[in-house]
Amino acid sequence: MTNDKILGKQIFKKWWFWVIVVVVLGIIGLMTQDTTTTNNTATNPPANNTDNTQKVGKLPVLNKADFTGKEGLVVFHDLKTKGYAVTAKYENEKVPAANQDHTEQFTNASATSCSDRLGWDAYIVSDIRQDGDNITVITTNVPNRNQTCPAGTTDDR
Repeated sequence: MTNDKILGKQIFKKWWFWVIVVVVLGIIGLMTQDTTTTNNTATNPPANNTDNTQKVGKLPVLNKADFTGKEGLVVFHDLKTKGYAVTAKYENEKVPAANQDHTEQFTNASATSCSDRLGWDAYIVSDIRQDGDNITVITTNVPNRNQTCPAGTTDDR
């Protein structure tokens, strides 16, 4: 009987015994783990995936390359006349978000007015975001010293 007590105490001092205990507990933990979370994430698309959630509109999908680098005011009015619901945003981290919406200013400005075109010509289209028939024209400011009226505008300065 004393021999059993000695053997029982010595086995707990062996390093390999504790390695086996940890491995067995790890296997038991993996076997009892809930697998529904891993299967659920594989079947559901991520919420921020805009390609799968983009609305289909009545108007054609736009090619961004056709508008990038052009005057924001001209592109805004061009898309409005084609029937799109257009908003204009100016993206700049130094400008407060409340001042980044230019939709009202672009709506009130005319693409055929020389003074309006010269006032807004520094706002160049950097991106077009489309969600069905809703378009967001993203502009950046590219300073220039242009003081000549663009072709096709009325000189109303």
